[in-house]
Amino acid sequence: MKDLLYKILFFSTIVVLLLFLAQTVTPFVNFKPLGGVTEKVEKPKLNFQSYADGSWQRFSDDYFDKHLGFREPLIRYYNQYIWNLFKESNNPSVMRGKDNWLFEDIYVREHYESLMYDHTNDTAEMRRIFETEALRLWKVQKLLEEHNIYIFVNIAPGKNAIYPEYLPENRFYLRPEGLHAYEFYKKRFDELGVNYIDNVAVFKRLKNNVDYPLFPKKGGHWSNIASVYVFDSILRYMEDIGNQNLRNLIIGKPYIAPTRDPDDDLEHLLNLAFPIPSPPNYYVDVTVIDDSTATKPYFTVIGDSYHWNFIFNIPLLDIFQKVPYWYYNYIIYGDDENTSTLDLDLEKELMRTDYIMLNYSTMSLYRLGSCFLPRALLHLCYDKNTIDSVAFQVMESMKEDKQLYANFLEESKIKQKSVEQLMYEFAIYLIKENPEKYFEELNGEKMPTSRNKNLKKKQTSDNNQK
Repeated sequence: MKDLLYKILFFSTIVVLLLFLAQTVTPFVNFKPLGGVTEKVEKPKLNFQSYADGSWQRFSDDYFDKHLGFREPLIRYYNQYIWNLFKESNNPSVMRGKDNWLFEDIYVREHYESLMYDHTNDTAEMRRIFETEALRLWKVQKLLEEHNIYIFVNIAPGKNAIYPEYLPENRFYLRPEGLHAYEFYKKRFDELGVNYIDNVAVFKRLKNNVDYPLFPKKGGHWSNIASVYVFDSILRYMEDIGNQNLRNLIIGKPYIAPTRDPDDDLEHLLNLAFPIPSPPNYYVDVTVIDDSTATKPYFTVIGDSYHWNFIFNIPLLDIFQKVPYWYYNYIIYGDDENTSTLDLDLEKELMRTDYIMLNYSTMSLYRLGSCFLPRALLHLCYDKNTIDSVAFQVMESMKEDKQLYANFLEESKIKQKSVEQLMYEFAIYLIKENPEKYFEELNGEKMPTSRNKNLKKKQTSDNNQK
């Protein structure tokens, strides 16, 4: 009897191993891909050189780790085991709150501690950084208004600010509570007269007065239905600050429907075997009023991922001429001409737009504008020749630093660029990052008197092309 049992176990093991091998080499079962970012790993090529230097072995380990047969269900069931037995998430960026509510770890940290510590441990230094950005924004707002262009901040609440009762208990964030970006900017914007929409206050008022969730239980962003009502308010705000008539939304009655992206984006990152029970999902259908008297402005959005809800739910091109989305002022979506802000003619882009929205959540406010504001301020005040003249002065000071100059010499060999070109690029970078250091009149609370006279020409040229 024992011999029979051993034989069964032996042959069962062989069958399981062969199944794993077959699924690894030639997959015969297709599984749902795992959520999150997965780096693609190419299959290593076996030859004498790769075998001799050991690279084939190293790359093979990485490749087969990512392509192991039945990898997806094994990971999902392991994560489910951790979730059920230890009541924990196996993804460090997603935290399990009360009643299985999901939160991104950065929002939990922002609630209990402050994301200030990602920038500095000094509250006074953080206050100085915030003050600099607030003043830059105020100046950019005033300078753009001279060209009938309007910039405003749309503050999206973090999930932690609206549903703190579902946050996990604080076990990790033990430093003193630091300065919070939202609290500083809200007060300073009011003092300066900066254009902004405070959705944190709006959501707190709405929380107990609406029948739909403002944030989904299993998602990290505001719910799709909440984002529709937010954008309706944004349109009315834009009409007010720009004194223009825009096409408005017709919002239908809420209805229950299967979950839509990104209402369960955090659950996808958990990669569990079974779905987390959650309340019904409410959605609305949106159409745009066909108003022949309305203008169709050019609308530039700079900010974080909260704008995706607008893209998913609002027919933006029925309202606006164009809506380029500068994700964290780096990657560009919705623009046929540009894919990166590194390639932009910023002066041209500033003069072709009608509205600019800085769309940031309370977590992302620590990086308000994502370096857009100092660069915009610089180009609104000074033309290229003026900026270049300062850059050449910076280059001369670089040449006096022997070690720095030696570094440029070495870099020029690697990048096959001249030393002068590399120094010029670095000087321009320094000026754009901190223009106040190189142009005294940009400091303080007074409006600068200098103006980039080329902007009028670019704006006239662009208006003629519209």
